[in-house]
Amino acid sequence: MHVVNLATWEEFEGNVFALYQLLHPKVPENKSYVSPLLFRGHSNASWLLETTLERVAGKCFRADEYYNIMLSVQPAIQSFTEKTWEFAHSYPNDDGTPKPPPGYEFMAYLRHHGFPSPLLDWSRSPYIAAFFAFQSPELHSHDDNVAIYVFVEYLAAGKSGMLSEATIIGCGPHVTTHKRHFNQQSEYTICRKIKEDRVFYCCHEEAFARDEGSQDLLFKYILPRSERGKVLERLHMMNITAYSLYGSEDSLISTLAYQEINRKRRI
Repeated sequence: MHVVNLATWEEFEGNVFALYQLLHPKVPENKSYVSPLLFRGHSNASWLLETTLERVAGKCFRADEYYNIMLSVQPAIQSFTEKTWEFAHSYPNDDGTPKPPPGYEFMAYLRHHGFPSPLLDWSRSPYIAAFFAFQSPELHSHDDNVAIYVFVEYLAAGKSGMLSEATIIGCGPHVTTHKRHFNQQSEYTICRKIKEDRVFYCCHEEAFARDEGSQDLLFKYILPRSERGKVLERLHMMNITAYSLYGSEDSLISTLAYQEINRKRRI
């Protein structure tokens, strides 16, 4: 992981533009595949890249066990939402190839409604990631900085590594799920490894710690929270707000509060 300390928002925009130019030039030198840049914002720069499942259950969770949990909650959710999801009634055989996890569409739906998930969510937009980084007005006495991560999975080469090692797998944007997935330009990654012939969801930080040069490129940009007012004003002019990203009644109220209180009084 490359950690970059910045003083201003403008420096962040310049760094992101330079990355785009470096990794995705207008005239590519070859036809090798380089992944799109993905972004993730943290309102506290000291937070790790953890999934919601890790925060609840620890660093490793058996994939088949999580699959069975999804099966157990499916009837209640389908009954209340009148939506349906179809996937196998038992965890399918896994050949170890990089691909989305079984039950991916339902898993993404659960993630958007706060159910603990092995999916780590990213956005294809640096500005949406910046909203999540700067949205919270709370100050953290031990760390008054925010962080925006930039991740590139493939760097003109295939995925390599041992199945027994923590491996990050991008799941791609094409999934039928909650509309917030599209509002937030979402993509997801999982991190998995095989132990004793079983697949486990594990910690992204474990994979990033290997710092492999040919895949899984990660930048962490640290910015001062004092840039918050400037950044949120720019995002508001782009219509990147709580309401545009969530589309709920609560997020509408939050957006109106920002317009009428924070924005007018520069809070």
